[in-house]
Amino acid sequence: MTILAGRLPINHVKHVSSDRLIGDLIQPGNPLFGVIWINRDRVSGTPCFYGTRVPLKNLFDYLEGGHPLNDFLEGFPGVTHEQTVAVLEIAQAGLLAELLGK
Repeated sequence: MTILAGRLPINHVKHVSSDRLIGDLIQPGNPLFGVIWINRDRVSGTPCFYGTRVPLKNLFDYLEGGHPLNDFLEGFPGVTHEQTVAVLEIAQAGLLAELLGK
């Protein structure tokens, strides 16, 4: 993944039991591990913040609605600040890569 050439700013990955990772598309070693997880048996395969059932889309909906990041974090206490920053950085990198044709 070119947009993830550098490590994401996740210093501490929440511990989840190994059985919760069965069938997950993002396994340890993947640069997105600890940020998001995707499993067709969890929230119908919707990409969620790792360790939660909170869809990534909720973050963008909050921000689009004009709410500050802290409101989102207060509303979804299982999601960490590190995770939200990483998701925003991934989105920014993807947008820039698309705009620059990379």
